[in-house]
Amino acid sequence: MPLRFVALFAATAALVLGAALPAAAGELQQTDRTLMTRLKQHSLWAGPASTLAAERAGNRRVRDVAGLIADDQARLDVALRAAADRVAVTLPAEPTDQERAWADEIAADSGDEFDRAYVNRLRAEYGDLFALASDVRAGTRDDDVRAFAQTAVDTTLGHLTLLESTGLAETTSLLVPATEDDTLGGGDLALGAVLVALATVGTFGLLRLLGSPATTPPRPRR
Repeated sequence: MPLRFVALFAATAALVLGAALPAAAGELQQTDRTLMTRLKQHSLWAGPASTLAAERAGNRRVRDVAGLIADDQARLDVALRAAADRVAVTLPAEPTDQERAWADEIAADSGDEFDRAYVNRLRAEYGDLFALASDVRAGTRDDDVRAFAQTAVDTTLGHLTLLESTGLAETTSLLVPATEDDTLGGGDLALGAVLVALATVGTFGLLRLLGSPATTPPRPRR
């Protein structure tokens, strides 16, 4: 009896810990906040970079695309601030150090190098943001966040298309290294190992409990 109780407890714990419980309707998830934070940080460097490209790019198509992106970025930022206010998310006031470095690298180039750096750096980041916005659009439990995520999906996909229309997009520009926030740390890996172990033990115990027939005591000999 004690062994069966332990097996049942382990199986229950594995099922509870191993399955991601859906958030209650209207409850913000971490990915909801991450999308808003990332988009705000992006606007703080990509907006000025696009305005600069609209003025300095040597390729006329790049200038036109950069102008459109700068205008779209300003409109998206208005929608972002409105959505963040509705769900009480505090937005950052500065881009990341990495994004500042990207902006500086683009500004330091000139001629064709400037055009290519602008197109491919923004294309890489829009590819990342498009994937994140699509994930939030599919998984959020908040209606306001879902509506905003749809706007973000449409905008980032549109910007990808515009940047690719310049003819300067490189096939590898979407293959960017993962950011620090995207990597798994040692704690994440350890937690994953624990959950896998719990699930394995729990499943084995549950199968033993449910699948083993009850033993029948031997009949006394006559």
